[in-house]
Amino acid sequence: VRVDEQVQDLTSRPRCLVEVDEILGVIPSYWVHPQYAGSATAYHRTVIFECNAAVVEDPVAVAAQQRRLLARYQPEGGYTALDPADPLYRGALETLAAVRLEITRCRAKFKLGQNRPAETRQRLIGELRRRGRPNDGRAADALAWTIEVQKV
Repeated sequence: VRVDEQVQDLTSRPRCLVEVDEILGVIPSYWVHPQYAGSATAYHRTVIFECNAAVVEDPVAVAAQQRRLLARYQPEGGYTALDPADPLYRGALETLAAVRLEITRCRAKFKLGQNRPAETRQRLIGELRRRGRPNDGRAADALAWTIEVQKV
């Protein structure tokens, strides 16, 4: 939305950061130490993009961006074709902005128990697989990856 404070900030100061976090699993303290609560943690993978933003308010460009989103997330259709000249969409498209990001630098950070001995990570892998929450398998695989990488 054009009047959104973030869009206004990007218009006046186009250098920005975009952070994408994947929270893999929350580790209770007692999996690491039987009494010390400070062992509780969350394992994650993070990517930080340094970017230059270009805010585009042209309804034709905004409609093109919206069509790409719809093609990706609603490929089955079920809507009237998005046309900025159509009265159904004209009002909304005149209030929206599209943001294009030119990535100038990329950094990654993994917090996957690399500070723990391989034996502890192996135990955590087993605990994650036993617990079986939605991302626990991915967290276990990520911890296993850290063990393999350190062998090389």
